[in-house]
Amino acid sequence: MKWKNERGFTLVEILASLTILGIVFISFMTIFPQMVSVNDRTETKLQTMNSAKVELINLKKNPSKLIINEKIKNSISTNDYETYTWLGKHNNVVEIDCYNVNGQTCSGIGEDTASRQKELYKIHIRVKVSENTISETFGYVELD
Repeated sequence: MKWKNERGFTLVEILASLTILGIVFISFMTIFPQMVSVNDRTETKLQTMNSAKVELINLKKNPSKLIINEKIKNSISTNDYETYTWLGKHNNVVEIDCYNVNGQTCSGIGEDTASRQKELYKIHIRVKVSENTISETFGYVELD
């Protein structure tokens, strides 16, 4: 009667299992850095979206933030608007376009204050980082 040696693994079996385990491990490890990168971009996007919404809420509470000192330009298109800018949360640049309604501008410059009526003005808020628009939102603000 012959005895078979069945007490362990051969060197070939160990090397094959380590190779397969290494391939699986490497494929999983390439996913994690990519997930971290996506999470960082998503976090930045969520912060700027929140910042844009906060600016909209602050403008609704205190529309006097749209003051002439912050105005940087007027439009020359058919949709007339005024653009305002200031430094927002997290040192992001906040640009706001306030669209004119019924011939009234948001700032009221050059208009008779007695004839102005309360109107809802459409505003477009953009949050920029390094001259790139990261987030934007739209809303309405009631101004005299």
